[in-house]
Amino acid sequence: MLWLCIQLPTLPLEALTRTLKAGKQTGALGVVEQQWIVARNRPAAERGVAVGLSSATARARNRGLYLLQRDRAQEQQQLAQLARWSYRFTPLVSAQAAGPMQDGDSRPACLLVELSGSLKANGGLRALLDQVQQALEQMNLDGLMGLGQSPSAARLLSQLPAHRRWLAQAHSAPSPQQWQQWIGAAPSKLLDCDHRTMTQLYACGIRRVSQLRTMPLSEVASRFGRPFVEYFTRLNGSRQDPVSNHHLPAQYPTALYFRRPLEHSEPLRFPANHLLRTLYQQLQRRQCDPRQLHWQRDFGRGRSHSYTGADPRAPLASQRLLALTRRQREQAAPDPVRTLRLTCSQPEPLAQEKPAEALFNKGSQALLDKLKARLGHQALSTVALKGNGLPEQAWHPPLPSNRGQKCPPPPPCHPPRPNWLLPRPSPLSHRGHTLFYRGELQLLQGPEKIGGYWWQHGHHRRDYYMARGDDGGLYWVFQDLTSRAWFLHGIFS
Repeated sequence: MLWLCIQLPTLPLEALTRTLKAGKQTGALGVVEQQWIVARNRPAAERGVAVGLSSATARARNRGLYLLQRDRAQEQQQLAQLARWSYRFTPLVSAQAAGPMQDGDSRPACLLVELSGSLKANGGLRALLDQVQQALEQMNLDGLMGLGQSPSAARLLSQLPAHRRWLAQAHSAPSPQQWQQWIGAAPSKLLDCDHRTMTQLYACGIRRVSQLRTMPLSEVASRFGRPFVEYFTRLNGSRQDPVSNHHLPAQYPTALYFRRPLEHSEPLRFPANHLLRTLYQQLQRRQCDPRQLHWQRDFGRGRSHSYTGADPRAPLASQRLLALTRRQREQAAPDPVRTLRLTCSQPEPLAQEKPAEALFNKGSQALLDKLKARLGHQALSTVALKGNGLPEQAWHPPLPSNRGQKCPPPPPCHPPRPNWLLPRPSPLSHRGHTLFYRGELQLLQGPEKIGGYWWQHGHHRRDYYMARGDDGGLYWVFQDLTSRAWFLHGIFS
C-alpha cells in the first residue's frame, strides 16, 4: 500500500483566523494552550516567536503579539472537513487529531490518505500530488507531506526535510530499500512516542532510528516497553499498521449565522449557493443524490420558515440544484433572516435510469423541476403502468407526482407504439377491404395480435396494424376478430 501523510502543524491557527478581521490576520498572531505557544503566523515567526515558547517570553519578544486561545473543537471540525475533502482522491482516509499537550509540545494533527488504488484514475503519482498541493494552497492551509508504505512511516517521513524535497519532484514511488534508508536516517526525536520514552532514547545515546535496528527486539522491549516495540515494527513494515477509517456522516446539516439580519432574498443568494455547493460536493464523494433538501430560515424570537427544496425522485446536478433553489427562495417569506440552515436527511445512491423507464429526457425533466419549484409538487400529476395486456387498461389514472410511487417497468415490446392513445377506440368506416378516416387508410405493418381475458365476460381478440392516411399521418388501428369491426386506437407523432 502507498500512504500519504499530510501534517497540519498550523491547524490551531488556521482554524481560528477564519473569523478574524483582515487587519488582525496580517499582524503577529499566536495560539496559546496552557501558556505555551502551539502555533504562530509568519509575522510572529519573523519577530522571534517560536512554537514551544511560553506566552510570557513570546510577549516579551514581541509586544504587539496578538494571542488566541486554542480551540480543539474548532480544530476537530476543520479536520473533519478536510477528511471529507480527501474523499475526492480515495475512499481510505484517516483523520488523526492533535495529541495532548506535554511540556509545551503537542503532536500536530494529520490526514492519512491511501493512494495506491487511485493513482491511475488521477494520472499518476506526480499529478495526484500536484492536485493535493494546489487544493491545500487554495484553502490557505500549510501542509507537510510524506509518502510511506505504512501510515506510521508516512507520518515519520513527512517531518523529514530530505524526503519532502524528494517528494516535490517525485514521479513514482521509491523502492523499499530507499524507504528503509530514509527511515534509518531519521532522527529519533521524530518518532511517535511519549516524552518518557524519548528521554530514555536520548539517555541511551540513540539519536538515529538506524541505531535501534542494530538492537534485538527483546532488548528494545526490555528498555523501552512493549508498546514502543509494536510501533517500531509497524514503522519498519514487519507488522500491519491499521488506522481508523473516517466515515462520512449519514446526514448533512449545515448552517450560516449572520451578524446583521438579511432583509431581502437577493443577499441570501451567495450564502445559499455556498451551502449548496458544499453539500453537493459531500454527496458526490459518497456517490449519492440530494433527493430531498430542507431549508430553514430563522427570523429570531422563535419564528422560522421551512420548505423543501428539491424533487424527492429526480437526480439533480449542481447547476440545476442552484437554479431550482433560487426559484424556491424567491417564493419564501421576506422577513429578515438571522440563520440559514440546509439539511439533506435522506441521500440516496446514484442510479442510472434505463432508457425504457425514462419518460422524459433531460430537457423535459428540467422543465418539470421548474414547474414544481414555482407551483409546488401537488400541481403536477403523472401516470403509472399496470400489468394489463389491453393498451387502454395498461395504465393508472393521473396520480400526485410527489407520492414517489415507482412504476413497474413496461413489458418488452418490439412493435412500435403511438404516444397518443384515444380515451376509447373509435369505430372506422370501411367498404370491402378499404378503411376510411379523413380519407383512405393504407395498412403498412401488421398484424400484431393482442388477446386474452378468456375467463372474463367478453373475450378480447385483436389484430393491430400501422396505417397511413391521405394527409401523411400514421395511425394505430385494429380489427376486433369477434365482431370483425375496425377501430382507431392511437395516433403516432
